[in-house]
Amino acid sequence: MKKKSIASHPEKSANEWLAEIMQATYPTGRVDQVPEGWLTINQMAEITNTAVTTISHKMIRMVKAGKLQRKKFRIYSGRATAEVWHYYKAEEKA
Repeated sequence: MKKKSIASHPEKSANEWLAEIMQATYPTGRVDQVPEGWLTINQMAEITNTAVTTISHKMIRMVKAGKLQRKKFRIYSGRATAEVWHYYKAEEKA
C-alpha cells in the first residue's frame, strides 16, 4: 500500500486527519464533519495560549452574550467517539 504524506493533502483539517486514522483503526464509530471555523475549547486555548478553564469561562460568557454559537459534533476523542462542544463566531445582525 502506498503511503500518503500529510504535505500532499494540506486541505484536510486536524479533525479530518484524526477521523481518517481512527476510522482505519476503529471503524465502528460515527463522526460528524465539523464545518470550517468551528473550534473546541481545547483548540481555542491552544491558539490563544490561554488555560482551558480560563477560555472555557470566557467562551460561555460570549455564548450567553450572543457573540458565539455553540453546537455539539461527534468527533474522535482518544480511542472513542464523543460529542464535543464546538464554538463559532455568531453572525452579526445588521
